[in-house]
Amino acid sequence: MKDHKPYINDFANRSFRDFADQDYIMARMAYRKEFDQQFLWCSLQAIEKYLKAILIYNRTSTKGLSHDLTKALSRVKEISDLEFALPSPDLEEFIEYISIYGADRYLSRPTHIKRGALLTLDKTVWCIRRYCFFMHQVIHKNGKDKDLFEFNKTKATNPYYEEYRHKYTIFNGYLENVIRKNSPSYEDLVWKNFFYGRVKKHKIKNFTFRSSSNNPTHSLHPEIFYTLQKYVDFPKSIKNEYKS
Repeated sequence: MKDHKPYINDFANRSFRDFADQDYIMARMAYRKEFDQQFLWCSLQAIEKYLKAILIYNRTSTKGLSHDLTKALSRVKEISDLEFALPSPDLEEFIEYISIYGADRYLSRPTHIKRGALLTLDKTVWCIRRYCFFMHQVIHKNGKDKDLFEFNKTKATNPYYEEYRHKYTIFNGYLENVIRKNSPSYEDLVWKNFFYGRVKKHKIKNFTFRSSSNNPTHSLHPEIFYTLQKYVDFPKSIKNEYKS
């Protein structure tokens, strides 16, 4: 019988991690152009796919998660031998923020871009993505099979890479190939990025810390909400807000 394990990993690489890498670059491009809602949506797509890739690499179901990043993060944390952890509470808060506002593609509720959102996205992606490969690799050495899981876990949390983040690489990763090949999206990936690039950045110049907000029509004029409902489907949570 054919071994399906390599194909499961290839599926996680192609359909989740590679697309997450592309969504991440698209989020950075959107932020740079001040397309704020597109930044939030692409950020959600990137984080969602990274988390789901980790689940697949560790043979854990992604079913029922939809776009709920908080639920996906909790499921990743439940992988007992992985010992997944984010280094600071602000990253979990950011993931929750993206989960709420990123999924709102049609401006159903008031939305906002947090000050420094791009820098926080970069840090969040780097911290999640370092676990985003099949860690249970087995090599045959000296007549014995050796599982590299503990070695890979140690690499993912090695303090050396906290200092030299740009040196942490995933074999045949999409972002790594963008950097290595100087692909057309290279500039969008490394622009003002402390985490990805060819050299370590100690500081970035001319970076504008900005924030923004946007309100839907029915938030500005609540009396028209029930009229709008004749033409579009609103999420249940939004309907409940206007019922009250």
